[in-house]
Amino acid sequence: MELVWNVAISKLNASFLGSGFSFVLSQKRKWVQASWFNGNKNSAEEKAMKKYLRVGDVQTLNIYTTNFGELNPKLLGHSTFPWDYNAQTAYLDGVVVKYVAVSGGCKSIDPPYKGARAESGELIRIVAATNWNQGAVFVHEVGHWLGLYHTFQGGCVDGGHGGDYVTDTPAQADSTSGCPAVAPDTCPSLPGPDAIH
Repeated sequence: MELVWNVAISKLNASFLGSGFSFVLSQKRKWVQASWFNGNKNSAEEKAMKKYLRVGDVQTLNIYTTNFGELNPKLLGHSTFPWDYNAQTAYLDGVVVKYVAVSGGCKSIDPPYKGARAESGELIRIVAATNWNQGAVFVHEVGHWLGLYHTFQGGCVDGGHGGDYVTDTPAQADSTSGCPAVAPDTCPSLPGPDAIH
């Protein structure tokens, strides 16, 4: 697990190189708590986990790896935005990433995690988290934690910055599913096709 987090932090630093942000792994803790691991996004279980585990202040990025619950089976991660931080709910601050979406070789456990060990007679098969364990989801969610919107947030906004308020990103009306061979242009009256990679 040490290698996984070293790779993840290296990928994070490479992705934000030149931005003024850098990251150092100062502490990691492993908890075996099935209700936290399988809790849904923003559920009572997730809130309890964050309240118990949160460390540091507004400059401390807390990262939680979970499986998300049955209400969010396809969710790969979510994050708070910096402007959501306040003293009363500071414990909610941070990034939650599906455990298979961390770079460096995390694996998926099939069937889903049910506690500290498999129940009697249950076969646990380790399968690769194909396409999702390259670190992009982790970097994406940390970007939100730093204040970046999705490229399509805000839609076709003129002014040369697109809906995400970053000047080099073309405006984009909607999210893109899959990986089309040719980038769509959902804001044809503004420069550039949609950012899909």
